[in-house]
This record gives sequence, structure tokens and C-alpha cells, in this order.
Amino acid sequence: MSEDKAWWHRVLTIADIGVYAVDDVLRLDAAELAEMKKGLGFNAEHLSCSDVYGGDKGVFYFKTKIAERVPRDFLGEYLPEAKKRGIRTLIYYNVHWLQPEFAKKHQDWLQVDAGGHIIDNLYGSGCAPCVNSPWRDWSFQGIRDLAAYGIDGIFLDGPIFAPAGCYCQACRGLFQDRYGTDLPAKQDWGDPTWRNFIEFRYDTIAEYLRDAARALKDVRPDCVIYMNCTGLWPAWPAARSNRRLMAHQDILGAEGGFLYYDLRTSPLWKPGMAAKLLETQSSGKPTVVFIAGANKGWDEYLLPPTETKLLYADTIANGASPWYGIPLHCAKSPGALAAGEMNHFIMRNADYLEGTVPLAKVALFWSDRTADYYRATVPVTDFTPQGERLEKREAAGNFYTGFLGCYEAMTRSHIPFRILDEEALTPKALRAFDLLVAPNCACLSKSKARTIASYVRRGGNLVASFETSRYDENGIRLEDFSLSEVLGVGAGKGTFGPLKLDYMSVIDPGSAATQGLSSALLPCPTYGMETIPMGGAPLAMYREKMPARYVNLPPVSNKPAIVLNEYGSGSCLYLAGNFFEHYHGYHNPDYRKIISNWTRAVAKMLVSVGNCPSSVEIVLRGQPPKARLLVHLVNFTGEMTRPMESVVAVRDLKLTLHFEGLERAKALCIGKELDLQQTEDGPTLSIPRLEEYEVVALEPFDARAV
Repeated sequence: MSEDKAWWHRVLTIADIGVYAVDDVLRLDAAELAEMKKGLGFNAEHLSCSDVYGGDKGVFYFKTKIAERVPRDFLGEYLPEAKKRGIRTLIYYNVHWLQPEFAKKHQDWLQVDAGGHIIDNLYGSGCAPCVNSPWRDWSFQGIRDLAAYGIDGIFLDGPIFAPAGCYCQACRGLFQDRYGTDLPAKQDWGDPTWRNFIEFRYDTIAEYLRDAARALKDVRPDCVIYMNCTGLWPAWPAARSNRRLMAHQDILGAEGGFLYYDLRTSPLWKPGMAAKLLETQSSGKPTVVFIAGANKGWDEYLLPPTETKLLYADTIANGASPWYGIPLHCAKSPGALAAGEMNHFIMRNADYLEGTVPLAKVALFWSDRTADYYRATVPVTDFTPQGERLEKREAAGNFYTGFLGCYEAMTRSHIPFRILDEEALTPKALRAFDLLVAPNCACLSKSKARTIASYVRRGGNLVASFETSRYDENGIRLEDFSLSEVLGVGAGKGTFGPLKLDYMSVIDPGSAATQGLSSALLPCPTYGMETIPMGGAPLAMYREKMPARYVNLPPVSNKPAIVLNEYGSGSCLYLAGNFFEHYHGYHNPDYRKIISNWTRAVAKMLVSVGNCPSSVEIVLRGQPPKARLLVHLVNFTGEMTRPMESVVAVRDLKLTLHFEGLERAKALCIGKELDLQQTEDGPTLSIPRLEEYEVVALEPFDARAV
């Protein structure tokens, strides 16, 4: 990358080797700490500036007017040592968690719930400050004091709103001024005042970040600032809207690499999911995926090296820089050494990893509005330990689990794809894609529905499922799908189910979508959508409901299960049920086959693979100025449990390239040139052995030609 690029636009390996308690700071050697980080291959870091054990308590490790105590100006001693070793230092600044005893001294700072009770259970013990309270100015003074040092930037951990907050006097007054009404008395997603409250929370978090950035950059304009934002999960519980925050920060980062408790419940490709979303929401700014070295919430117990390498690999493959966080006493553990190994790989191959852009002809639609205003499970994170208890529970449809199922089906089918959100869903952006996939994207504005319809009419293709476009952007149910003409069906009486024992029958096995299925009789999704025919051709029909097991099959009903519709110059494959949720739960191979078939029928594939299990993820990225294509292969083939202690190596993986003109192929991890052989299907190469990760660099490559 050219030297005139700002340092934070280069590939980063960011350390957070935790320094928390006063006793730790008093005995630390600044030079040894910096040398340890350099030895592990880190070129940047988050450095703690306060004692945050149990929440902030007014004890800081730098000179500041807001401190109750400064046991050591460790920051002043450490910064020169980091700079000697080429490490960029961003200060970890806690803006979401106060120690209870300290919080009692400042009760006008604290978030309260609708009943007027202080919210004091963060991480099991601790209070959340409110961004609209006098705490705001206290925190800005700390930022200004940090800016007096030679720091490179500040990372804000938070701020957040607790899901139940905030009803403090500052919030009540500000909400009254903006909306002319009191705060809503309770959570009610059908109440416009509650919806205004959700927007108010988003807006005031963004306003805090805006003013925090001003406090920093008024003193040090060259410093960067960013905060702990939202990964690929509903944003409303903590009120961090990435799109609103991007105008006020220099980097977009989220905890896509934090794995909690039973790892079997976490998507294998969780870091990549976050990285894909961050890239589409970052407005061209750099992205970071935060990787916790520990098996959360056992914060002192690290993941095995294999899990660490996979977290790194999936982050890098999808265009983000890794942040790796562990307690200081774990810095010599096997997991930390594995992180160091990955850091050194990144730095050796920075020329191949910097300045890349995603190359995929398929887009997967993540609908922020659906995640907020429909029904979506909230996973466990540091800021939402309640997890699924925050789900808005209704009879049918869960956007988050459906999205996970769709993501997995496409990943296991070796289909490279990007993620688009509402703001990225523009006519110009969609021209780059052959296919848009909308997994139960229920909440859609009129303007976005028009954009999708125009895209299909002009020759694009759509896969949509269940209640896609059945609601407006605020979660208000419409009389009909706003995309009914595109789907080829109208909305009938609504959803039906659950269908626990039931079947659907493929009635057109010759369609591109249904060819090669293992059976014409397939299990139903758990819930179906009753529709009215509007010209779409049914490919599969629901059968009547099974009265019990071990009885004769009931007849085929008049309810379509899968519909193919031609619309203008394009087409839509509509799945009239929660197909992707069903795949997430049961991994029916024929469900995945239908999606894989249709995708390959309508979208150009730049590469295909052979002798490759479905547990290998394929990501394509390009470096147009260098005429280079990078094929990232992340091998999640493990031991059928998690955490994984090793992967099953893939031998002689075949990679076929569906374009011409290539002259060179190099595998970066094994450090070897690969032979290109011409076959009927195109240039082909063989990767002799794939462990956790490989990157194949192909040259020359002209992205404009494809």
C-alpha cells in the first residue's frame, strides 16, 4: 500500500493484552510489556488507562482532572516504549460500566428503568452511565486529558443503553423536547412512542460519539477514534446503529470473534459474518473484528490454538483486521502463541492483504429494520448477556436464525457472497450482482421494495422467503406483500403451522432449482405462508397436514411451497415458508441443494472447487491496482465438537477458475508456487494440503472483465 495512506488504513494486528488492576500496573515494566507485544507480531494496541475491574471507579493510569486517584502515570512511561517498537497506541477508554460504590456517588449519571430503578446488573454487578446525563461532560474531560499525551487514538468500549433503559430525568426531558410526549411506559412494538424511543436511543448514542470525537480532535486532530459497535445481530438492545455512528468515527469494529459458553451454538463463520456486515456499513473506512482469546464467559481460560487460528483466518479472509484480547497472565499460553503466529503471517503478507475489495456476484440482504421491528433472536454478547430472553416472541418467523441458516447454506455450497443492508441496497450497488437473497426480510420500506422490483425487472434475480416484504419498515403489517408482483404471489390468510411431521412434494423436478434432489417428497419448513397465485409457477406444493406418524400420506394441497416467477427480464424464486430457519435447525441437504442449484443457474461463479468438503469457506477478494485475485480458503473441518483442538486437513483440493489469462498462482500459507493446468472447465490448480487456512494469489486478473 502506498506510503501516503493513513496508518489505520493499512493492515493492523491489534493487541489488547489486558492491564486492569492497580497491583498489575505498579509492578509492570513498560519496556518489557511493549517488547512482548512486538514479539507476538502486534503493530497496534488498545492500552487500558484505568482500573476497570468491577467497573470504573475513578482510578486512572494517566494524569487527568477526573481521577480520584492516579497510582502511576503508566501511560506517560509506556508510550515512548511502544513508539520505539513501531506499535500504534490507542487508549482503551471504558464508557459503559461503573463500579457500584463509585456509581453511588453520582446517581444522577446512571441509567434507570421504567420503574425508576437504577440498572445495576451489568456483567452481574455494575451500573451503566447514561450518555444524556452529566456523566457525559465528565467523560469528555478524560478524553481531553488523554489527548495531551502522544497517543494515536482512542477506542471507546461503549457507550450503550441497557435494554431496559433509560428513563433517567435527562432522558425524560430530552425525549419530551424532541417528541412532545413522555417516554413510553412499557415495551410495545406496535406503539409509535416506543418506536420513537428506539430511534431516540440510537440517536443519542451517535450524538455522544460525535461530541467525544470533537473533544479528542479539537486537541489532537491526527488521532483516530472508534467505538465498540454492533456485529451481525439485532442492534436495538444496546442501541448502537453502525450507520449512524460511521459519520463520527475512523474505523468500524465489532465483537464478531467473541465466542460464549457452548461453542457448538455459535456459527463457525461468526467472524466472517461480522466482517462482511462491517464492510458494507463502514462507508469505505477500515474494519476490525474483535477476537476474544478466551472461551467467554470464562474470561481467564483461553481457546485452543485451532479455534484462535480459525477466528483470525475468517477475519482476514473477509477483509477486516484482527484485534486479539486476553488477560496479561495468558500472554505465553498456546492460544496466544497461535495468535502471534497469525500476526506474523499477516505482516509477512501485508502486500497481499491490504487494499482488497470483495468480489462476488451474489448479495445477501441483512435487514436492520427486520432485525429491530420484526422477530429476531438476540445472541449472547458482552452487552446483551440476556441473549435470547430479549427476543420478541411470536408464533412464527425469526429473522436472525433464518439469516444464519441462509448464510450457512450458501457458505457450505461454496458460493462467495457479500452482505448488503438497507442503505447499501441502491440501484447502483445492485448492478454489480446477478442475485440478491432476502431470507425473510419482512420489514421493507416502499422505496426499498421499488429498488428491488426495478433490479429484478431489469434482469436481476431474487430469492425471497416467508414474510419478505409483508411489513413496512416500522413492522406494521401490510395488506399484501409490497413485492407481490415480483414474488408471483399475493398474501393469503397468513402463516400456518407448526408443521412438525409434514411434507411438500416437488411437482417440477426439471426446474433448474429442483434438479438432482434426493427425493420428490421433502420435509416441510416449520411454518408455511398461505399465498394467492399471481402468475408464478409452483415448483413444489405443500401436502395436507399429517394426522399422525405411520399413516398414509395425505394428498397434495393447493398451497404452493416453492414458486418461480418471471418478472420483466429477471426472475424470483420464492420459498413460501421459513425455509432458512428450518435449514438452520435441521440442515436438510435438499434445502441447500435448491439454493445452490438456483444460485449457480443465475449467477456467474468465478471459481469452483473439487475434493472440498462443505466445511471449507471460500472468499474472493481482489486488488485491482495490482491485477490480483485472492482466493481465501478457511477450513472448518473439525472433530464434530467445539472448541476444536485440530482440523482435518484437506488434501489435493482442486480449484477451477472460470476466466482466462492467468499466468501465476501462489499459495501464501505454504509459500509455494502452484502449477496451472488447462482443462475443459478452465485453468485448474491443486492445493496439496489445506490446514486451517490458505490464500491463493492469482495474477494477472482484471476484475472489469468479469
